[in-house]
Amino acid sequence: DFGNTYSKGLYDEDAWYVRNMVNNAAQITDEGIVYNIPTGGQIKETRSDKNAYTLRVQGNYNKVFSDKHRIAVIAGAERRATKSSATSMNKVGWDDDMMTFKQIDEKTLASKIQGTESLQGYFQYSAGNAYTYNEDRYVSFYGNASYTFDERATLTGSIRIDQSNLFGSDPKYQYRPLWSVGANYMILKNYRWIDRLSARMTYGINGNIPKTKGPYLTISSSGINTDINDYQYQVATPENPGLRWEKTAVYNIGIDFNLFKNRLNGSIEFYNKSTSDLLHTKTLDPTLGWGSLTVNYGEMYNRGVEISLSSVNIRNKDFMWTSNFNFSYNKNKVTKLEVNSNGVSTYIGSAQTREGKPMNSIYSVRWAGLDEKGAPQAYKKDGTIVKSLADLTVDDLVYCGTSTPPYAASLNNELQYKNLSVSFLFTYYGGHKMRGVYGQFLNNTGYSTNQDRLTGNFWRKPGDENNPNTTPAINVGASTNIQNLWKAADKHMQKGDFIKLNQINVAYAIPNSILRRTFIRDLRVTLQIDDVWKWVANNQDLDPEVWSGAGLSSSRGQKAPTTYSLGLSCSF
Repeated sequence: DFGNTYSKGLYDEDAWYVRNMVNNAAQITDEGIVYNIPTGGQIKETRSDKNAYTLRVQGNYNKVFSDKHRIAVIAGAERRATKSSATSMNKVGWDDDMMTFKQIDEKTLASKIQGTESLQGYFQYSAGNAYTYNEDRYVSFYGNASYTFDERATLTGSIRIDQSNLFGSDPKYQYRPLWSVGANYMILKNYRWIDRLSARMTYGINGNIPKTKGPYLTISSSGINTDINDYQYQVATPENPGLRWEKTAVYNIGIDFNLFKNRLNGSIEFYNKSTSDLLHTKTLDPTLGWGSLTVNYGEMYNRGVEISLSSVNIRNKDFMWTSNFNFSYNKNKVTKLEVNSNGVSTYIGSAQTREGKPMNSIYSVRWAGLDEKGAPQAYKKDGTIVKSLADLTVDDLVYCGTSTPPYAASLNNELQYKNLSVSFLFTYYGGHKMRGVYGQFLNNTGYSTNQDRLTGNFWRKPGDENNPNTTPAINVGASTNIQNLWKAADKHMQKGDFIKLNQINVAYAIPNSILRRTFIRDLRVTLQIDDVWKWVANNQDLDPEVWSGAGLSSSRGQKAPTTYSLGLSCSF
């Protein structure tokens, strides 16, 4: 497989992008104007190529004995490699007719040039010329076998061994197999209203490749050092020969069924996933040369249920109504992890991954209201009131839940009448939490950005603190510790549940009786409407898919607009 891309962005000398850069970099001296960025056009050009190959050798065996015993075996090996490279070049003073450019002093421009005509009073420029190269190599050996008795009971097994340049160089980690075993039993078949009822169970070990780290010492460039007028380099990752798979032991048990002459089909599945050797940063003895290192260290589990149903509700000559419903619930917990950042600010600043809690946990301050001067207050765990985040410890914080929805569901209904079909897709996510929007701190120095409307409810006089919707007073104190006491208050927590009508699709196929006299074989008109309607559990009308609400930023986000797409497809 071979491929390449080429992109060229050309700006002529009158383009605003060019004129703005030239003016911002210019310096007015007694001798006249110094143009640190020369006049003329500019060009940005990127070329990239990618090539890959896959070689597979496989043998298949399939045999039925005595009409009741079926054996199927697959075994093979595969070798894959992908290579990609790219070059990016930016030139100034470009003449596209002559294909020439002007030289600039990149060393000087890489540092801040003071006294220029930009609003900041300085100018800094990096050409952005770059070269990249990536190579991934894999070798795999695999096998799969199954035995079926009388089309009712089936036993399966599979094994796979993968090698890659991404794995550790320690031989004891290079040939760890991934495997699974399973069984399926047909409980009932064509019995009254039950067309098929079967049970299945599987257990196995699968893995995840650590793409972000490698086993070897790697060095990267950190740009030009203007003092020595040469590139400087740093060790990006130390040697890590023990790097290996992130492994997950998966246990599944499920029921599959077809009922009422296949009018209702579905499955119910329970799973338990225990993951070990998760890649995570672990503290090391600094005398080894590294304060921390990414190693296979963490552990967690995921448990849940998945339900899938499809039904034919109405079916006759001209009309059919079908439905597809999916539901899932997932509970996860991190059971082993080391986190170096354990301050209060870290806990409330973003979604957390902490031992003993689910992924993306949210922590908040126990809100104690405003004082008689409009300053924010919080409770410690023992009930003591404090007025600064610096007076709190992690034990004083309250765990509010996870920002990742544990519940998810979707429902798609399709109605078809002759050549016209209409479908509606609803989705639901819930059981998670989000931090709502809150009013910002105000002072008398003025603002250059828009403020949320809740900011206008600020404290003005004694007694306003009794209104739970009041925000802190003007100039009550703008230190980070005081502001975060308000921003991280648990009173701002909201439910993240929402239901959306994500999509409506309308399609009409022109009847063949009309097309028969033309050279067109098939003609179809479609209308798709996205983001049609939503319901949210929070009382601020925030769209949880736009507003993450895990950190301390307070922006309502941009709601996804309803969009309409009209399409026409035909074949000849």
